[in-house]
Amino acid sequence: MTGLSGRRIELWVEARDGKPAVNPIMRALLDELAADGASVAVRVPEHDVIVPDRAMPDLVLLKIATTLGLAVALAEEARGVRCLNGARATWATHDKGAVIARLAAAGLPVPPTLLTAAPTVATPAGIDSGHAWVTKPVRGVHGHGVVFHDDFPTRIEVEPAVHNHVVDDGTRLIQQRVGRDEADVKVYVADGRCFAGRKRFGPASYATDDVEPVELHHQVEEIVHAAGKALGLRCFGADIRFEDGAPALIDVNPFPGYRGFPAAIPALRAEVDRRLEGGAP
Repeated sequence: MTGLSGRRIELWVEARDGKPAVNPIMRALLDELAADGASVAVRVPEHDVIVPDRAMPDLVLLKIATTLGLAVALAEEARGVRCLNGARATWATHDKGAVIARLAAAGLPVPPTLLTAAPTVATPAGIDSGHAWVTKPVRGVHGHGVVFHDDFPTRIEVEPAVHNHVVDDGTRLIQQRVGRDEADVKVYVADGRCFAGRKRFGPASYATDDVEPVELHHQVEEIVHAAGKALGLRCFGADIRFEDGAPALIDVNPFPGYRGFPAAIPALRAEVDRRLEGGAP
């Protein structure tokens, strides 16, 4: 009998072009779990008829950002389904405004950030209006709605929209553009390990494996781990940019794709085993 025999594990993802968006890293992880005896399935909540008393899986890998998917995950968790990450922590981390506030409250470095739903914004006192800025939705995925500005944006033209079942209500973060045109440093965490690389932001950068691996200074790793602790996440991604060598956390995402880092698969497997054994979400 193999180690996961009889265990039912589901990966919850969004749909892309009408099909479950399972990237190569997630596919390799599912294949490994299946080879060790688990019954694995991929679920797109928006494609399902919700059955309240369906058979409970042993574990849900919660790689989803949609309103419906997260609402169902909260209900499943309430009736005893184990999720990785926890449904409550995942839901909360998809609010980018709340994330920046929680990171700042934990004493972690974040860029100057404002929150607005107004179409016009006066430049606040003490703000470096000549610095580059970026506006982004409070709830957004895959770069949808992100706009770069050469100076402080006093007018923000936004129409509420739904992007792949994620509701953009027009609320925007206005965030100082740390590091100007430098590539982001993407850090993916699983099993307490960091996998980091430089990746230039673009409309389809989320779906590519084009990363330049980098070695993180131990102080940057400490910042990343502290961010995960502050947000209650085990598997997460942190976007970091640098200004004059000083790091700033610009975003944190629950359960990223780990694309470009096949070495993360054993760490993800360790997280699955730990959660199945009753470890914290």
